[in-house]
Amino acid sequence: MKKLKSTVAIVLGALVVLIAFQNMASVELTLLFWTFEASRIVLIAICVVIGFFLGRITSTHKQPSQEDQ
Repeated sequence: MKKLKSTVAIVLGALVVLIAFQNMASVELTLLFWTFEASRIVLIAICVVIGFFLGRITSTHKQPSQEDQ
């Protein structure tokens, strides 16, 4: 099991590095009145982090207590 976890971690790490190198190009982003220039991988990372936090915020459900039932 430990060997499987190590293999999966190495493969995922290699994928992340490959995706990062594939998306090093600089892109222009226009947001309302501002124009930014950043690499694609930075924009992808920002979108992933924002999506993660939005998912965490929207998925927090209050567990019904025993008194409510």
